[in-house]
This record gives sequence, C-alpha cells and structure tokens, in this order.
Amino acid sequence: MLKKSVFFIFFLIVVCGAILLIQWIGYEKASKASREIKVDQEVHIEHSEAGLFVKHTFTGLEAEEPLSVIMPAAALQASCHKNEGTCSFRGQSASIVPSSETMSIMYSIKMPSFQTAFVLSDWSIKIKEATVEHAIIHFTEKKIRKGMWFSSLGPPKVKKLDLIDYYLFQGKGQPGSLYWQLKPLTQLESKEYLDVYGESKNVINDQQLELLREALTDRTAIIFTAEYPAFVSDRLVVVKNNEQLSRLTERFVTEVVLDGYRFQEGEEWLGQLIVSYKLGRPTGSEKIKTMYNRLNEQLNVRERTEWKQLLVGLIKESITAEQLDRKLSAVKGLDTNFFVSNKNENDPFQPLVFYESRQVIINGKKTEIRPVSQNGQLFFPFNETLQALGYEIKKVTDGNSLLVRREYNTYYFYPLQNRFILNDERYGLYEKALQNYNGQLYMNQKWLQKIFLVAVQSEKTINVLDLDL
Repeated sequence: MLKKSVFFIFFLIVVCGAILLIQWIGYEKASKASREIKVDQEVHIEHSEAGLFVKHTFTGLEAEEPLSVIMPAAALQASCHKNEGTCSFRGQSASIVPSSETMSIMYSIKMPSFQTAFVLSDWSIKIKEATVEHAIIHFTEKKIRKGMWFSSLGPPKVKKLDLIDYYLFQGKGQPGSLYWQLKPLTQLESKEYLDVYGESKNVINDQQLELLREALTDRTAIIFTAEYPAFVSDRLVVVKNNEQLSRLTERFVTEVVLDGYRFQEGEEWLGQLIVSYKLGRPTGSEKIKTMYNRLNEQLNVRERTEWKQLLVGLIKESITAEQLDRKLSAVKGLDTNFFVSNKNENDPFQPLVFYESRQVIINGKKTEIRPVSQNGQLFFPFNETLQALGYEIKKVTDGNSLLVRREYNTYYFYPLQNRFILNDERYGLYEKALQNYNGQLYMNQKWLQKIFLVAVQSEKTINVLDLDL
C-alpha cells in the first residue's frame, strides 16, 4: 500500500512538472513574440555607373533569433556574410538568423537616368520585428559630382574629395527617403523635428511651419523647389510653394487629431473642428466650416482664445457633444445645446443660440422661460412670455399672422412683414425686433417693453413686470 502511495505521489509530481514546463515554454515564446526588438542601423551606399551598392549593418540583434526582412522591390544580388548568420531571399521577402548581435545584408539597385531632381524612396530594408532607434548613412557619390543629396535624418556633413563626394547623415529612426537635386539648395531653417531647404528664405511661411512642426513626431525634411513634383514619403516632403505646404499641413494636423483625440462613436467627424482651430481657418465639411464661422462670430476675442485652448486641450479626454456644450457654455457664461443639436453629421445645420441661465420671474411668478442672449440683447420667447403676462394667442387662418388679445387690447402681428396692428392702428417694427431661433419666435426686450408696456429688470434674476399706468 505504501509503495502504491509513493508511486502515485511521484506520478503527480512528474505530471505537475510537465504542465509547469509546458506553461513556462509557452510564456517564454509569448514573451519573445511580444518583446519589441530595438536596433541601430549603419548603412553604406556607393553610387557608381553600375548603380547603387548598399550594405545594411544592424546591431542589437539577438543571436539565433529568426527575423523577417522586407527588401526593396528593385534589390538585386542580395546576400549576407556567412560568418554573421544565415539568410534566405525570396523577392521582397527574406529571413535571417544572426549568429551574434550584429549582421549585415548587401544588395545592389539599378538606378534610372537622372534628370534635374530625383527621389530615392524604396531603397532600404526593414526588419518586421524590430524598431530602428538610430541610423547612420555613409553615402559615397562617384557618378554625379554636381548637385547635392538630402535626407530626413538631418542636415548632411559633406566632403568634396578628388574622386568622390562623401555624405554623412545620422539621426533617429529609419533611414527614410533620399532626395537629389542639381540646382543648389540651402538650409533655410532647422527646428525640432523639422529641416527646411530651399532657394530663398522668402518661401517660408512661419505659421504653417510651426503648425507642421507641432504635428510631427519624427524628424522630417521639407524641400521647397520647382524642380520636382510634389512628393510626400514617411519623413521627406517636396513642395513647390506654401499653398502646397498648407494642404500638406492640413493633412498632417488632421491625422494627429483623428489619432490623438477620443470622440464618442458617431461623433468623430467633430474632430475637424479641432483641426480648424489648430489651422486658424475653417476646414472639413461644409457643416464644420459653418459651425466654425458661427462660433467665431458670436465669441469675442477673449472668449475665442479661451475656447480654442479648452478645445485643443481635450486630447486626453473622452469627448462628447454634451461635454463640448458644457465647455462652450462655461466660456460664454450662457447656456447652449449647439453641439448636441448638430452632433449628427448628415442632419441640417442648427444655429448657434445662447440662452440665459438666470431665472425669469413674470409679475412675481417663477417661470421656465429661457430668453436668448444675442450681442448683449435679450430676446424673449414670444408665445410663452405673452401667455405668462396673461395674453391669449392664436394663429390666424392665413397662417402668416398672430392674434394677441388681453382685456381691451387686440394685436395682429405679421412676423414676415415686420409690422403689427394694435386696435386697428398700424405700426412698423424694426427688422430685428422679432427673431426665429430653432423654429421658435422671439421678441427683442426693447420691443417687448415698448409694445406691451412692461419693465424688464436684469440682475441676479430677470424680472418682467406690468407697468401700472
């Protein structure tokens, strides 16, 4: 019996050990799969009559760890050093197994005939499982000694020797695209993440460049030239003028906003409003442009500045139409449901209306009436206010006039014609005495007082009182 118990216990220990071993192996594999490999890259390029000869050397690899490589489409005669590991090439796909932390891959590329400018984009290789932290390019120019090469890694260090031109580029990230131009270019500006080259300082629009710099997360080279068509790659931009740069800036800023701001599902399109404020001009759909313009019309300079700061500062929050209304109301000091009423992109535009949040008291009685505040003037809802004052209101059968009656006074109002009749006497109204907000008729405070003989007192509350005449 004792022998059976010992055997059973031993059996359980073996089974548990096997299970733990399998789990540990699985964990190790998952850990390796999820671990991001960070490498440095040094590239030697030689340009001669035969084309480009390229040698990539990666450091920071893990020995005996298989890696997948993406080759340039035009790469020829790819190879690696046998003493550094094994490699296998199939078209643009390749696999390598380094024997140490360093491994080099070599290949050549046939070059098309050069004109006055040229972009070399698909020339470098990428390791799928790795992120390049730092890159150095040693470029030896044997064929074309005129003109100059540029890179998004940063300004070049150039040596003009007897038989060759030598360029050194270095910076963070992938090697990126290279640009060559025969006509001389100078470095016009260099700021964080941004290098600008061109023929004249006059081409620079500082506001556009600052917006673009804020939108960039990787170092980018911008080249102003008429020698080559507009071109955009990962970190190299070629433009002819500031109009093209403006369109490009809009695209970059839009990408940053859509990636960085978290809008409620179905309301993502409101992000274009943030883009508009970042650019300082309306952009996006016609509805967004109208919303932007109406906000600028009804907010003063201080309010516009505060509103923009609040809006662009929402990058870490979950954004909803209700939240935007609350923030806009706080800036204006008045209530609005502007964003809630406009949150569906395909619905018709609803006007921007600000409502008073103060209590309205009519002849001593509290009401739910909410006047509209427009350019410092109050507009009272026509029907609700007059009914609270004791008037009877009816629509006349013609559909274009309103009958208002109390005791001995009878009024006919013609809103479309800006006139009214009081006890058979005709009177005119100023053009903006009556306003329509979201389908409801409102009357200006001054005309409410003048026609219906009331006093309006605006303090902590809004009091409307019949005058005792």
